[in-house]
Amino acid sequence: MFTVFLSILSWDDAEMKQSLRDFLAISRANIQLASLPTATLGIILTASAWGDIFSLKSLLFILLFFTLLTYACNLNCLYDLDVDSKFKTYMSDAVRSYGISRLIRLLRWELILAVFLIGLLCIVEKTLLYTLAVFGMLLGFIYSAPPIRMKSRGLLSFAPVMFGLYFLPIPTGGFLVSQHISLKLILFAIGYALLMQGITFINTCEDYEEDNEASIATFAHRVGIRKALVWGSICVMGGGSFTLSMLVVLKHKQLLGPRILLFLLLVALFVTVLLWIARTLYFVSCSPDPLYFSKVYAPRMRYWFMLTRYPLMAMALVLV
Repeated sequence: MFTVFLSILSWDDAEMKQSLRDFLAISRANIQLASLPTATLGIILTASAWGDIFSLKSLLFILLFFTLLTYACNLNCLYDLDVDSKFKTYMSDAVRSYGISRLIRLLRWELILAVFLIGLLCIVEKTLLYTLAVFGMLLGFIYSAPPIRMKSRGLLSFAPVMFGLYFLPIPTGGFLVSQHISLKLILFAIGYALLMQGITFINTCEDYEEDNEASIATFAHRVGIRKALVWGSICVMGGGSFTLSMLVVLKHKQLLGPRILLFLLLVALFVTVLLWIARTLYFVSCSPDPLYFSKVYAPRMRYWFMLTRYPLMAMALVLV
């Protein structure tokens, strides 16, 4: 640890800036900016007062979420180095610039930090139940790393991301506040996971050729690019509509007074975005070259995440 600290002190400004740029690239900072709602929706929807949201245990939970997300992103970049060299050269260049051995050390420190945060949560809540968060680490590992490498398992390739990243944080965050599992919140999380996975299919289709060359069989390889995009469109519209319905079910008692007007404005924005994304995915599936247009539209995925997640978060906050 002392050696690492000394090496940091010895960096010049240019080296520090480049290392920071590389770290942000391999941590997918653009996606992480859109991930705060995923970390907090379970907490917000279960909270009965603002104190439940702005509490030490909530802060620890959010820090743990982003630590595990960063770990999963870094690990994926490490094991996708050859694949990213085919098309996403900015990612593979960032890994090589940052240094593979240094990235491996970083992954170890991220695991240590995650264990530390889990320990703090157990102390604050006076229960060992939160040691189950180790399951999140395991999902991040088996998704990217051999020998399991779930991302290459065809129809099951998206399961760790859909379950571990999109679904699990919501009921877990809710349990942190209420100390019980809510069926309504689980249903909300299912709709949310379907919505987010629907958006993610554009990224799966974008990487079709590169994954194929690397012998990675994704959902798109099993059903075809066009069908994967159609499924994406269905998941976005169906999952998004179900998510919104469950949010109303969870918070219908708070739909009173002037704030209902703001809530309805946010609903209008959310539904408009759902229609736009679902239409775009369907348009790409029907295009003469769905692979080409997947690559064209895939960079918009981060904006689609923001434009669906933050309105949901804002709706939940309005109804606290």
